[in-house]
Amino acid sequence: MPGAVRVLWTTRDGADRRTAAARLVRDATGRTLRHGPCSRCGGDHGRPRLDGGGSVSLAYAGDLVVAALAEDGDIGVDVEQGAASAPARLDGLAPGSTLRDWTRFEAATKAVGADLRDGVQLPVVTEEADWVAVVAGRVVHGREVDAPAGFVISVAQAEAAEPDRSTS
Repeated sequence: MPGAVRVLWTTRDGADRRTAAARLVRDATGRTLRHGPCSRCGGDHGRPRLDGGGSVSLAYAGDLVVAALAEDGDIGVDVEQGAASAPARLDGLAPGSTLRDWTRFEAATKAVGADLRDGVQLPVVTEEADWVAVVAGRVVHGREVDAPAGFVISVAQAEAAEPDRSTS
């Protein structure tokens, strides 16, 4: 992966998931977790960010709250409950897809700030613990994360976007 990424998780312990995520991030970094405006509706549930800089991505499944943290770069994380080899929601798009494929897809698309609604094509990944995908024209490096029993976690970090060097 391009830079150092930390992945942490906790259980909600009765708190709502946003409160649990804020507590997890604060305990790990000493910084406050904020949510930007949603790109679709403007609500306060958009892409998370850290006061003072750095990147953060959040994911939730069941009672588990997961945060991926990096000092720089665009990152994404996903967690799903179930076995890595279980059939996944991608089956209609990519027959035979597994829950591991789904977490990779979600982590990669979160890293570049896109999803299927944006017309993003499914990333092509290797079948290794460390993998590479191209999403929305950006190279994304990913890896699998040791997860609590019954959960699957993937994390991804996008390479820096190429600056636009075109001239008029």
